[in-house]
Amino acid sequence: MNGTRHLSVQDKCGPLSGPVTITRSTMVVGEIAVGAVGCEGDISTQHLWVMEFLKRPIEMTFSEGILNWRSGPETLNFKNE
Repeated sequence: MNGTRHLSVQDKCGPLSGPVTITRSTMVVGEIAVGAVGCEGDISTQHLWVMEFLKRPIEMTFSEGILNWRSGPETLNFKNE
């Protein structure tokens, strides 16, 4: 977008997006914009978890076809199916 990198995430509550910078294998998400949110209970807890995950520097690795993102003590794994 306008020559910058952006991350867009859609969870069950709504969209999140923000500009990112990537230095070597670390991604840092800038100010996160939150779209219309409509959820409650456990799903809203997951939404808050995703937001906190994105606020920390994310170490990215790729191994055996799996993209791994580590943010603090948590890890997300993305596998192509």
